[in-house]
Amino acid sequence: MAFNDFVGHEALVRFLRRLTERRQIPHAWLFSGPARVGKRTLAINWAKVLNCQSPIVGADGIDACERCSSCRHLDPTRPSYAQTHPAVQIVDTLMAAYWEAMERSGEVDVTKLKPKLSLGINAIRTLRENLTHQTTWRYRVLIVDEAERLTEEAAAALLKMLEEPPERTLFVLVSANPWAIPPTIRSRCQPLRFRLVPSAVIATALRERGASPEAATLLARLARGRIGWALEALRNPEWQQERERVRSLFTLMANMEWWDIFRFAELCVRGMEEAEGEQETAMATQRRALEELLTNLTLCWRDVVAAVHHADDLIVNADWQPLLERVAAHYGQAFGVLQQLRTTARRLRPPLNANPQLALELLAAAMLGQRGQ
Repeated sequence: MAFNDFVGHEALVRFLRRLTERRQIPHAWLFSGPARVGKRTLAINWAKVLNCQSPIVGADGIDACERCSSCRHLDPTRPSYAQTHPAVQIVDTLMAAYWEAMERSGEVDVTKLKPKLSLGINAIRTLRENLTHQTTWRYRVLIVDEAERLTEEAAAALLKMLEEPPERTLFVLVSANPWAIPPTIRSRCQPLRFRLVPSAVIATALRERGASPEAATLLARLARGRIGWALEALRNPEWQQERERVRSLFTLMANMEWWDIFRFAELCVRGMEEAEGEQETAMATQRRALEELLTNLTLCWRDVVAAVHHADDLIVNADWQPLLERVAAHYGQAFGVLQQLRTTARRLRPPLNANPQLALELLAAAMLGQRGQ
C-alpha cells in the first residue's frame, strides 16, 4: 500500500496521514532532502491516497487500496511521461523534454528521450494549461520534481500559480537543493525535510523484496542512505557494469603515469559525447553522467582514507577491500585527491561549465603532482 509499503521516513508518513484524515491540507509543499531518498515516491504515493476511491483505514491510519482505477493510474516506478492519472501531473526535466518533442514533431521515441538541463517556461505553461481543465477527482496534484532546475521565467510563472491556486489543487515541489529555489517560492511552501535512511532499514527492505543477505548488505552500503537508489538497483542490475567501470578508472588513477593523463580523460567521457538530440539535452546528459562518475570516484578515495585508518565499518565498497588496502599502502595523498575531485566537479557545474575533457585532464595532472609530493 502507498503509505504502509513506503520504506523509511516513518514520522513524515504519520504526519501526512494525519493531514489527509483531517482534510486540512495547505496547497503548496516543498519536499527537500538528499537525492534518491524517497521524496518523489512519497509525493506520488500521497497523491494516490488523496484520490483513492476506496481508501483503507487500518491500525496505522488511512492508506490507498491499490485496486481502484485511481490507484492503478499511479506508479512511482514509472517515468513521468508514463503516468496516466488525469488529476496528477508530474513535471521534471524528462517530462519537459517529452513535451518539447511532442510540440516539435507530434511523436516521441521514448527510448531516445534525454532529460533537459533545466525546467523552462514552456513546461510551466503546459502545466498551467492543464489546470484549466475541469476535474471530478477529489484533489488535483501537481508535482514539480527537480524544482531547483527552474529557470527564472519558469519560477516567476510558478510563483503566480502558487499565489492564485485553483480550488482543491496541491503543489508539491521536490528538490535535492532547495536553496537554489527562489525564496519567494520557498516562503509559500510548507517544508517537509527528508533525511538519509539507515543502512539497516535499507538492508531489511531489500531482503523482504527477495535479495540475498549478502546482496542486501552490499547494496545497503553502496546506497549510502538512498533507499530509492537501492530499490532501483535491486530491480535493474545494470549498475554493476557501471561499477566495474568505476573500479577500472579508480585503479588507473591509483597507478597514474604521465602518459595516462589523456587516456584517463577519454575513458571518463567515452560514450557521453555521443548523446543524441538537441545541444542542451546532450550537454545535460553528459554533465549529469560525469557528476555521478566523479561522485563514485570520490567514494573510492574516501574508502582509501577509511582503509588507512582501519575504519572498516565506514568503507562503502566493502567487497573491494584488498584493492583499497593496496592503494592505501602506496598512496599517502588521498586527501589531496579528494580535494581535486571536488574542484573538478565544481568546474563542471554552472556557472563555470568547464570543458569536460580539459577539466578531467587537469584532474589527472593534479594527481600526478600529488604523487610527486
